[in-house]
Amino acid sequence: MFNCLRQTTLLAAMVFAGTAFADERGADAASRAATANGERARVLVVLKDEAASTESIDARTLRIKTDVDQVLAALPGSAKLKRRFMAVAGFAVEVDAKGLAALAADPRVLSVGLDVGGMGSSSIAPDASSVLNQLSPLAGIGLHGSGMKIAVIDSGVDTDHVDLAGRIVDQQCFCAGVAGAVGCCPNGLDSQSGSGSAEDDHGHGTNVTGIILGAGAAAPRGALPQASLVSVKVLDANNSFCCISDVIAALDWVRINHPDVDAVNMSLGTFSLFSGNCDSSPPFNVTLSNALNNLRSVGATVTASSGNQANNISSSSPACLAATIGVGATWDGALGSQTVLGCTDPSTAAKQITCFSNLNTTVDLFAAGAYVTSTGRNGATSTFAGTSQVAPMVAACAGALKQLRPSATLAQIEAALKATPTTVSSPRNGGFSYPFLDCMAAVRQLDLLFANGFQ
Repeated sequence: MFNCLRQTTLLAAMVFAGTAFADERGADAASRAATANGERARVLVVLKDEAASTESIDARTLRIKTDVDQVLAALPGSAKLKRRFMAVAGFAVEVDAKGLAALAADPRVLSVGLDVGGMGSSSIAPDASSVLNQLSPLAGIGLHGSGMKIAVIDSGVDTDHVDLAGRIVDQQCFCAGVAGAVGCCPNGLDSQSGSGSAEDDHGHGTNVTGIILGAGAAAPRGALPQASLVSVKVLDANNSFCCISDVIAALDWVRINHPDVDAVNMSLGTFSLFSGNCDSSPPFNVTLSNALNNLRSVGATVTASSGNQANNISSSSPACLAATIGVGATWDGALGSQTVLGCTDPSTAAKQITCFSNLNTTVDLFAAGAYVTSTGRNGATSTFAGTSQVAPMVAACAGALKQLRPSATLAQIEAALKATPTTVSSPRNGGFSYPFLDCMAAVRQLDLLFANGFQ
């Protein structure tokens, strides 16, 4: 799990980056924030370095060693040395507020700042939609999905894709054929378990999965490149499911076999559309609602796409269920006239709601999802547009929030997701306003909530 030390340290680095030192040798604002409320942070201590021009390297290393030893000896016993150097006048140490104050007061110390994280330059950059949804900065502040488990219920996954293979912890298939037809699991049956059971024969699931946790070696980097994956195949080679019972079985299987799951994504929906919350009817929605509430009982956030039928007042199930976060799609930039998924937008712009996105007033969030390039079958990349591409954006952000604050409730996470500075609307349903996903704003909101005492 993402421990309290690292989450606060890296979040503070994001919030206070570039803040000047309070005085010549004072701790910066990020360090002070990171050690507030009894928490600890890993900081980099810079010592005064008044070397004579004739000082030899041996003399320098001896002097620095002596200075570091003296500063460390003056720190409270709670301080923990993390890294020291030979010819560099400084060291890294983990401290609480008392230790930070001791460093700031030490006349040998020039300055103190966070020992922040980063990433290498070998991975492919995130897709433009991930940037617009403010998911791309997450890994840079340590919210990279480590310790998080995400379940994706879709057409499966390319199990040996270089960006995904190392983090698949379990696979399952529930994929029945239409009446009289053979099943659509890789073994030709209606169900399959274990290795290879979620092998993707369409590509939709591989694209969706990469949006959440692609490593960025061959395709654009996903939001949580260190998260683990549970992949459940319910969609066939035509990107369809015959029976909602397959989806219910998938949700039930995840709950029983992976009670530690942090987020579940369903980029799928029924052909039937619903104009409001749909938990009470028909029976399949009642059963779906039960399965979803079972997952919520173990703290799993569930996201679902609102559907691509261009409906102005209704969305598909399971997005219409109260236990899900239903998500609609916007464009990610000015792309000119676009015809996709059976409708045409004469002009497009960033954060403009797409013509194909369903607009039920119970849709919870919108996010950029046209177009999204991600992982594809056979180790390649793929580009899709649809509400299917925005649900995983929200699932990834929910996973990041859970990593930031493992004790956060679903209500707190969902409130943070909706606490965005931006809303979007469409004249198609009278200009009803929806929050637009800003994952970094959600990070700040959740951290602020806990800083104010909501533990």
